[in-house]
Amino acid sequence: MRTHRIVGVVPAAGYAVRLQPLPHSKELLPAGGRPVMDYVIERMRAGGADEVRVVTRPEKEDVVEHARDAGVTLVLAHPPTLNASFAAGLAGLAPDDIALLGFPDSIWEPHDGFRPLVEAVLAGHEVALGLFKTPGLEGVDYVALDDDGGIAGIEIKPAAPPSEWMWGAAAARARTLDGLERQEWPSGHFLDLRDRGLELHGVRLSSTYLDVGTRSSLEKLRTFFS
Repeated sequence: MRTHRIVGVVPAAGYAVRLQPLPHSKELLPAGGRPVMDYVIERMRAGGADEVRVVTRPEKEDVVEHARDAGVTLVLAHPPTLNASFAAGLAGLAPDDIALLGFPDSIWEPHDGFRPLVEAVLAGHEVALGLFKTPGLEGVDYVALDDDGGIAGIEIKPAAPPSEWMWGAAAARARTLDGLERQEWPSGHFLDLRDRGLELHGVRLSSTYLDVGTRSSLEKLRTFFS
């Protein structure tokens, strides 16, 4: 009998300043005939999530309504940073629980990509990052790889990426995410963990990843599904 829970956390409290003006919240941008946030929710469930939590501001009424329709747990808050949003969704988890971290403006393959991340955590890795080979993508965090293909470092939104591989999803024991809100970005927390001697385990998932958080990526969205 499983003693831990698997909980997905989706941060949807942002203001999407890079995309304004928009007629609705960024998380509801149409992608392949449905709101873009549906993709990460679907992937968390395919990865074994017992519960998916969407963290959003109460005034984002369209996200609130859609989250309720999607059958997820709503966490209403006003987090000042992305990590604070994640932290709000992690509240109450037991140390051994496994948290799935994903972004509501991302679309990636494979559909069950969280599953190998969870399997890596169950095998003993405290943190497993889903890696995507996406050279030239804007606004994402690229990883530096060592000679064995492991994660030697992470650069946050670099102008000159250290490799062609970025991370776009994660699974971790809840205990490793304590204090996450002290950093602005998840990668900052992961780097702190690495500096304390914890291995950052990478799982190469695919070369298919789209982040619709920028104007240039919105242009790619129009042809992504073709």
